[in-house]
Amino acid sequence: MKTDEIAQLQGQIERERAARKQAEALLEEKIRELTLANRLLQRYLDSVPCMVVALDTRGCIVMINRAGCSLLGQPESALLGQPWFERCLPQPAGRSLFRSYLQLVAGDVHARERLTEYPVLDGEGRQREMAWHTGMLTDATGQVVGTLSSGEDVTERELAATATAESRELLLKIIDTVPARVFWKDTDLRFLGCNTAFARDAGMASRDDMVGKDDYQMAWAAQADLYRADDQAVMASRIPRLFFEEQQTTASGETVWLRTSKVPLINDDGETFGVLGVYEDITEYRRIEADNRVHVAELTALNTMLIEAQNQMLRSVKMASVGRLAAGVANEIDNPFAFIHSNLVALKENVADLLSVVAAYEKLEPMLAKDPDALASVVQAKSAANLDFLQHDILNLIGESLDGVQRARKIVDTLKDFSRVDTAEWRLANLETGLENTLSIVWNEIKYKAKIKKDYAGIPEIECLAPQLNQVFLNLLINAVQSIDERGIIILRTDFDEHEVWVEVGDTGRGIDPEHLERIFEPFFTTKPAGKGTGLGLSLADNIVRRHGGRLEARSKPDKGSVFRVTLPRDRSAIKSDS
Repeated sequence: MKTDEIAQLQGQIERERAARKQAEALLEEKIRELTLANRLLQRYLDSVPCMVVALDTRGCIVMINRAGCSLLGQPESALLGQPWFERCLPQPAGRSLFRSYLQLVAGDVHARERLTEYPVLDGEGRQREMAWHTGMLTDATGQVVGTLSSGEDVTERELAATATAESRELLLKIIDTVPARVFWKDTDLRFLGCNTAFARDAGMASRDDMVGKDDYQMAWAAQADLYRADDQAVMASRIPRLFFEEQQTTASGETVWLRTSKVPLINDDGETFGVLGVYEDITEYRRIEADNRVHVAELTALNTMLIEAQNQMLRSVKMASVGRLAAGVANEIDNPFAFIHSNLVALKENVADLLSVVAAYEKLEPMLAKDPDALASVVQAKSAANLDFLQHDILNLIGESLDGVQRARKIVDTLKDFSRVDTAEWRLANLETGLENTLSIVWNEIKYKAKIKKDYAGIPEIECLAPQLNQVFLNLLINAVQSIDERGIIILRTDFDEHEVWVEVGDTGRGIDPEHLERIFEPFFTTKPAGKGTGLGLSLADNIVRRHGGRLEARSKPDKGSVFRVTLPRDRSAIKSDS
């Protein structure tokens, strides 16, 4: 080789060496720059509070920041090169996601959606829910060489969201179990929510169908203005309106009664953001209350009648005692009446004899004309004694006394009859006589209000419990006089046929309304004011007449008076088995 060629070759080698050194220097500079950039990038990534991880196309970790290492509880050196989906994710979900990752780096863009949210295992082996944002890493030619993902720990947020959802569901379940309708509205009075019972009242399939609607779109649109006025007043005043009653038209078209309460909804900032309402259907309660008021009134009336009946029974007991006393008194005074009557008869006879002697002496007065002094003495004695008047009056006085004794003895006999009500026996009796005796008992009550008219047919005697029938007549006579407001007439009529006898007590009083006529013999039924009658008199009278095998009937017209007829069989043999 020539020297020139060798020199040229050495020069070329020197130039290449210098060029190589320059290139090495540039390379070292680039490496230093890249190293610095890598450190800066790592520092930036480490400052990011969320996890950042880079994976190659095989799913292995090529880079992970400090937040990622902290969350996973492992150092970077232990993680680099490790299979991400197998080591850091719970299985078998990790292997399933790894297939999606391979599809992603192969170019399937839809696989990215499956990698937006999945959990990782932290240093204690617990799952942490992560929200991921993934980007593709490519080389200078655009070839995919891996992915870079940032993940935000949303575990607490998910737990809070789950807890919120569970709380909402629990609250809705609680509201649905409340035995009332519950709803809430916004400030525009549109429904924000309700329980199922309220939605059912509105005719909605579910409570979600209520959201956004207002009262004008409900079955109760006719009451919408009233409801909304209440809502606005509650929100404006911020004062609850509690337990007021109102009406509502339901989806079935029925009008019901509600007991409603409304309260304003106020947030933590003190701002009113709506109204909450609660109501219950009290239609049935109102009906029951109305029925109860009627029942209470009926029970009060019945109680009044029972008290009066009790008083009547007490009076009856007293009357029985009085009757026994009267019977005793009557027996006691019967004997004095007997000897008074006997003495008065004897006295009348004796006085008559004395007066005949006086008359005989008067015939001898002409013989005293010869003795003026004796005649003057006799005339003076006759004048002093008023002999003419005395002869006429003394017999009248004795006659009137005998008549009074007779009347007194008749009253005593009547009292004896009435005192034997409880001890009466079946015997023959004349009903006209019993009616007359009863009339004498109540005459003081009748004589100021009514005139008595009698039409007796002379009915035959029948076998009966006469004192009990007298009680029937007494009741009919008292009812008759009480039906007369001022002055009137009471008609007593008797008659008979081959099989029956009957006694009628009629009056010209107020009469009985047709709707009451059918019920007058019911126990406790009365048309008299509370406390004025028990409704037992005619019922007891009817029972007495039925016991005799007879019937008690009434006919009446308002303002035309009434007639009560007691009809009894003449032959008792048909009812002896019942007596």
